[in-house]
Amino acid sequence: MTETDNNAGKSGKARPAADEKAIRKQTIERAKRIQAARKAEAAKKAADEKKALKLKKEEAKKPVVGSAKKTANVSVNPVPEKTEEKIIKQEKAMIAEEKKEPEFVDFAITARKYKTLLTNKYKNRKFWVNPSPYEIQSYIPGTIIEVFVKEGRVVKEGDPLLILESMKMQNRIDMPFTAKIKKINVKAGERIPKDFLMIELMPEK
Repeated sequence: MTETDNNAGKSGKARPAADEKAIRKQTIERAKRIQAARKAEAAKKAADEKKALKLKKEEAKKPVVGSAKKTANVSVNPVPEKTEEKIIKQEKAMIAEEKKEPEFVDFAITARKYKTLLTNKYKNRKFWVNPSPYEIQSYIPGTIIEVFVKEGRVVKEGDPLLILESMKMQNRIDMPFTAKIKKINVKAGERIPKDFLMIELMPEK
């Protein structure tokens, strides 16, 4: 083998490594350019959104004075001052609500104390009241079918008071104990909701 062949063989072995290095370099540069372009696009999009939001807020705060204007066959009516003041108040209330710190409530389990936040559903719940034995209330909504008693009458324990129909079922309401009928707040054919005071009782004597 001649010296020329040896040199050719050497150059033939070195060429793939150099090509691979150049391709890798080109790929990295291309990736950097793509990444820079994406960052620039994202920054531009964020700036446009910020600008649009700013313009929207300025337009909302800017009062509209004068008569209705027509541009390209579109009528623009002036915003009443009361409505504008209402919008500004709502925005201020929303900002104040966001800045408002949450109120923690103490509660104890065994010997340890904890803090928790109360939900609006819990705050607006209906408080339990100990029911009076002298008040006969409806435990379900329904329709009064028939009333068996009258005001001023003494009714013994277990005697029927009335029939309450709900979901096509007739429920007979019996006297819980011997007492006198003070007042009847329902009549036959009347629809009543849940927890409605149907009959008021009073002691027998």
